[in-house]
Amino acid sequence: MNILYSIWGIRKFLLITQNLLFNAVYGRRFKVKVKVFGFPVISIEKFSEIKIGKNLILISSSYFSDPGINHPVIIRTLRSEAILEIGDNVGISGGGICVAEKVIIGNNLLMGANSFITDTDFHPIEKKNRRFQKGNIISKKVVIEDNVFIGMNSLILKGVTIGENSIIGAGSIVTNDIPPNCIAIGIPAKVIKKI
Repeated sequence: MNILYSIWGIRKFLLITQNLLFNAVYGRRFKVKVKVFGFPVISIEKFSEIKIGKNLILISSSYFSDPGINHPVIIRTLRSEAILEIGDNVGISGGGICVAEKVIIGNNLLMGANSFITDTDFHPIEKKNRRFQKGNIISKKVVIEDNVFIGMNSLILKGVTIGENSIIGAGSIVTNDIPPNCIAIGIPAKVIKKI
């Protein structure tokens, strides 16, 4: 597909077709038009709640992402009571968002290539039947405030709030709250500088 994107006339046709198809399938559920570059993976649990702001851009092809991406954008709600809110002017490049409880993303988020946000552990802590057990899975709300930049290959885990205007350095794993107006980096991410 990347070879076809390199040919201008074909690229334009593919992008128009992809956007028409995507918005025909998900437009009713999202209630806004979403701009896609390549096909994202969308899996919405019945009765879960999704609110999408204006100008959401999903980049699911390495052709349109300078550092390249490992996989298409993935957006999933995992339970019928899950709530996902995405503000205006959000861009996601090959990233993922999985919601079991609640994820709130503010306006103007930049989500770098291959970054991932989740509010759940996906599996229980107890060792007995961990692989197949559906109960006792810990989930906690994630909040990402306005104007946050999440560097590529970062992981935002359950129960975290990232304050407005903050930057998460590439390759970081965020396990605790990050205050507004700062740069945090590392595993686990720690504040290294105020903006």
